[in-house]
Amino acid sequence: MDEARTKQWPQYLAAITATISLAITGSHIGWTSPSLPFLKSSDSHVPLNSDEASWVASFYLLGSVPGNILAVFLVDRYGRKHSLLASGVPLFAGWLLIIFATNPYVLYASRFTSGIGQGIAYVVCPMYIGEIADANIRGALGSFIKMMVTFGELYARAIGPFVRYEILAYSCGIIPIIFFLTFIWMPESPYFYLMHERREKAKESLAQLRLYTSNDDLEGDLEEMNDVVIQDLSNRGNAWQLFSTPGNRRAVVISFGLQLVLQFSGICAIESYTQEIFEGSDSPIPSAIAVIILGVFQLAAGVAAAVLVDKMGRRPLLLLTSIAAGTTLAVTGTYYFMKYAIELDMTGTGWVLDISVMMYELTIALGLSPLAYMMLGELFPTNVKGVAVMLANVWASSLAFFVSKMYQVIADAFGVYVSFWWFSISSFIGAIFIAFVVPETKGKSLSQIQDELNGKKGEKKRKITEVSVIGVV
Repeated sequence: MDEARTKQWPQYLAAITATISLAITGSHIGWTSPSLPFLKSSDSHVPLNSDEASWVASFYLLGSVPGNILAVFLVDRYGRKHSLLASGVPLFAGWLLIIFATNPYVLYASRFTSGIGQGIAYVVCPMYIGEIADANIRGALGSFIKMMVTFGELYARAIGPFVRYEILAYSCGIIPIIFFLTFIWMPESPYFYLMHERREKAKESLAQLRLYTSNDDLEGDLEEMNDVVIQDLSNRGNAWQLFSTPGNRRAVVISFGLQLVLQFSGICAIESYTQEIFEGSDSPIPSAIAVIILGVFQLAAGVAAAVLVDKMGRRPLLLLTSIAAGTTLAVTGTYYFMKYAIELDMTGTGWVLDISVMMYELTIALGLSPLAYMMLGELFPTNVKGVAVMLANVWASSLAFFVSKMYQVIADAFGVYVSFWWFSISSFIGAIFIAFVVPETKGKSLSQIQDELNGKKGEKKRKITEVSVIGVV
């Protein structure tokens, strides 16, 4: 897309306001870090034992599974915009239930309800951004997804240690209100309008998103989008059609594979136990402060990812961050092995553990984590995008729940270093998968990506060559 004939700032504005929904999910994720220690203490008005606290943490992941499924029934019927706005309702309700909770069951309901909102947002937001963004900035806008989740986590973790339980909930409850008041003014995806044969509304949406200097350019881009939608909707989308074409099958392998690499790198387990991991070192920095510092670094990495993804490309960034993650996890596992298996005196070396864990989370935030979700909005055609993103997120949520549970089981049975070595090996295997399977989508339109996935790129080049030869003759 030629920047001279369009303006891109409306797309940035739409993406930022849309991803505030994911800042809400991040605040729900970060809430457990300062809140669970309080709820397990004698000062709690809702006293929890360790088992109850673990359910408060995990019910959020369980709730995201029905949320993922619900999103499929909303997104193509009511639109990307209204479905994303709908995700804010259970996310806001979750904070109300936390504020008024008087027993563990209300907290369970809160976490499950909030998880439903996360499930909807994680399906709809990548679709919305993937469809409104110009090809040359789609990577940067997609990087806002993880960056906003990180911001929400940092927001809750930075406020939580210094305020009362209910003040933290009130503070986090402000974010969904900001989301409603800002995103409600943003345009719907033009692809959605074209799916429902509302060409004039699609034209208005596209004009609002790109502010064309020429009506001819607007009509040309709209026609290109319409051709893509007609092609995609020639067969209505369902789960079986995910395997009906070579391109769809390849997109499933790529998206599910990236989620497997991300989750088996231990991201959810390590984020859940970050403060506990820091408490296990002899670093002079208090664990609560270390978590806040880490959050700031992660947010900075998210900003860097938004810049790098459209400069370096998706595959190089995925490859580098997977290798770096495997290396830092190997260091962490080796540290624990030397401390607990060999029983070496590790006094004064706690900084090694802190830095290795921080470097892992920074590298993941720089590439693998945002790109695994951002590419969901790029890889699938319109007719199966909703069900594809839903299934990928159900897969990711299930893996996250499994890894979070198995981390502690393996650590208790064989040693925590075995868990980290498992994460490390998974990251290195993931780098091989990325190198040989994941395509580069940098600077390509959605139609070009579909052509490449379906093996039509070479075919088009041959046709162009044949036409050129005929013209010369």
